[in-house]
Amino acid sequence: MRQTYNTLTQDPFCSSNPSVNNIVKITVAVLVPHIAMLFITRSYHSLILIVCSIAAAQLAQIGSAFIKKTKDFFSWATFLQALLIGMFVPANYSAAVVFFTVLCILFLQKMIFGTFAQFWANTVIVTAAVLYLLNPALFPAFLLPHEYFNYTNAGSRLFSEGILQSVRFDAALTDFFNDVFHSWGISLPEGYISLLWDSGSPVPAFRFNVLTLVSSLVLVSYKGADAIVSYVFLFVYGMAVRLFSLYPYGGILGGGDVLLAFCTGGTLFTAFFILGWFGTTPLTAAGKCVYGVTGGLLMFFICGSGTSSAGVLFTVIILNILSPAMQYIEDVLYGIRLNKILIREGIKRGGQ
Repeated sequence: MRQTYNTLTQDPFCSSNPSVNNIVKITVAVLVPHIAMLFITRSYHSLILIVCSIAAAQLAQIGSAFIKKTKDFFSWATFLQALLIGMFVPANYSAAVVFFTVLCILFLQKMIFGTFAQFWANTVIVTAAVLYLLNPALFPAFLLPHEYFNYTNAGSRLFSEGILQSVRFDAALTDFFNDVFHSWGISLPEGYISLLWDSGSPVPAFRFNVLTLVSSLVLVSYKGADAIVSYVFLFVYGMAVRLFSLYPYGGILGGGDVLLAFCTGGTLFTAFFILGWFGTTPLTAAGKCVYGVTGGLLMFFICGSGTSSAGVLFTVIILNILSPAMQYIEDVLYGIRLNKILIREGIKRGGQ
């Protein structure tokens, strides 16, 4: 179909991918339901911490703009960083400490690096890790005692013994899904609907897994999340948990609780909102697969079967440290391939 254009611009090309600014706005938009759920569940202290994080980030943005004599007094990217930082802070953390930590780290980031995208570090995770190191006691402890690893459905024991609380409609929905999938031999234990709906963690990023899954569909559809990195990471981590998580405790291969691993410790949230952060991932499909596989294996060795509150932070930090080496190897291999193509083309032209 022939199209008619009524305007003439100096930019003859357009990109099929959304701009960074649009991706940031889409990501902020899909986080709004998470914020709404914090209101609905009356998690007011978590909301206060998120507001403190945003206020500190905005102050850092204004301060750096004054010093650099620019007019960049507001940035959606900075707003998103602050929002994500607030999502990784436990509800019982000091608001003053959160404010000054976010202010210092983001201000230094803007003054030293000048951009929110560094290929070797994710400022959101670095800030959350600093808050963890300042007061690790405020972050929730491992929910799984060692003796639970002898059971294939460790999550069910957490609910039966009252360590995790079920939502009111858990039993009804579990019975409904079991009736639907009974003919396929699929059975869902009680408690997992609660993990998907609201895990009850003091860390907001760990709570609303259903919303995270719905948000991931939007992000992947609009290329706001790196689908290759996210899915490869989840596949590798899930397979490792399923096959090997029980082996050290009873020599059992298989039977690991993948749902528990995905729905605790911020696994899903990190996979779609953090791992594909701007500048931290390789550019080629092969490089992204290597990045995702490495992340999944690191996640398994650090977090095991899940329920860790800080393991995901250090997984991402180590992965980001390894990322420059992956990108360098990627560039070298691309250069070798390009040289081969040029040599081949040169021989063909010489023969002509």
